[in-house]
Amino acid sequence: MPNVTEDKVKTRLRERGIPVPAGGAAATPEEARAVAERIGKPVVVKALVATGRRGKSGAVRFADDPDEASAAAEAILGTVVNGHLCSEVYLEEKVAIERELYLAFYLEDFPPRILISAEGGVDIESVHRDRPEAVIAVEIDPLRGVPAWDAIELWERAGLNGRMLAGLGRLTADLYREFRDADATMLELNPVAITADGPVVVGAMMSVEDPLLEESGGSDVATGGRPLNERELRVIEANARIPGGMVRYTELDGDIGLWVGGGGAGLVQHDMILAAGGRPANHTDASTVNPDKVRVLVDAILDNPNVRSLFVSWHYQQMARIEKRVVPVVEALKARNIDPKRFPVVIRMFGPGEELAREAAAELDGIHYLPHGAPLSDGVRLIVDLTSKLAAEERAQ
Repeated sequence: MPNVTEDKVKTRLRERGIPVPAGGAAATPEEARAVAERIGKPVVVKALVATGRRGKSGAVRFADDPDEASAAAEAILGTVVNGHLCSEVYLEEKVAIERELYLAFYLEDFPPRILISAEGGVDIESVHRDRPEAVIAVEIDPLRGVPAWDAIELWERAGLNGRMLAGLGRLTADLYREFRDADATMLELNPVAITADGPVVVGAMMSVEDPLLEESGGSDVATGGRPLNERELRVIEANARIPGGMVRYTELDGDIGLWVGGGGAGLVQHDMILAAGGRPANHTDASTVNPDKVRVLVDAILDNPNVRSLFVSWHYQQMARIEKRVVPVVEALKARNIDPKRFPVVIRMFGPGEELAREAAAELDGIHYLPHGAPLSDGVRLIVDLTSKLAAEERAQ
C-alpha cells in the first residue's frame, strides 16, 4: 500500500479543521528559508519521505531562524532515509509539547482497529515490543465508528485523565472519520502532542489502497520510494477520470510487459515468470473491461522503452467480455506498427467474447493466442522462451 507523504496528509487534515502546525514543503535550502520566514517562528525540518521513524535516522532537525532552517534543509536533502532518497523537506512550526501520545488506525484485516498509547514519540516501537500492555488495541465497529465518548474511555484506559480528555476524544473521533473517508489502510499520528492550547497532530502518516487521494493530491511515490514516472501517473489519472472498474500499473526493471489479472492469478503468473527466468517489466491489477481504460494501460506498458514482449493473460472469465481486453491490445500494436514476429505477443484469454478476441488477434500475423483451456504454465513458458530467444538474437547481431 502506498504511503502518502506528511505534507499531503497534513494538508488534508488542516483543510478539515484538524489541529496541525503551520508548515510547508521545500526542495532547496532557499525554499526552506522562505517557508521558515513565512511561518515566522522556530521550526522543525523533516525529511519528506514516505516512511516513519525519521527522528531515529537523524532526518529531523530544529531551527530557530530562517538561516538555521536553510542549513538544516541542506544537511538533510540528498540523504537516504530508511531506504528513501530525500528530495524535499517539510518545515513546520515547532510546538511546545507537554506530553506525547500515540494514536493509530489500521485496516490489516476486518474489522479495522484503533491503537492508543499514553507514551508516543520516537520510542513507540520499543513500547510496543517491551511493554505491549501500554498500547490499547481495540476493534472498531464500522457501523458505530469511534464516537468521542468511546475515545475518551480508551484514553482513560491508557492512563490519561483531567482536562485533556474532552479535546482528545473529539480529535480521535475526527481522525477516525478522516481514516474512513480517505479509504485508508493506515493512519498513524505520532506524536499527538498535548500543548497548553489542547492536542495537536505533530506527526502524521497515511497509507491508502490507491495512490490517488482526490483532495490531497495523493502519493507521488511508488513502491520502494522512487518517484512515479509519467506512465504510472498517466494510468493513475485515467483510473480516476474514466469510469468502469479499476486499473493499476507499477513499473519494474524487466523486459516482459504484463497485462495480467484475475485476482490471485495475476500474482501467480508474475511469480511464475520469475521462476521461469523471465523478468517482468511491470505489475498490473485491474477489474475494468472499459476499452478506453484498458487502452491507457496497454499504451503505458508499450511505451516503456525496456519492454521487448507482451503477455496478456487472465483466469477463465465467466462474465467479463474477453474482446474488451484483447481488442485494445491489438489496436495499440497496430498504432505503433509493432511486428509480433519481432516483438513476441502471447495471449491466454478464455471466456465470453473469445471468438471476437481471436478474430482481432488474427489481424496481426505472429500473435500467439493459446488454444482454449491452455494452462497458465503454457503461456508463461512461451513468453519467457520467446523473449529470451529474442534477446539472444539481439546479442548475436
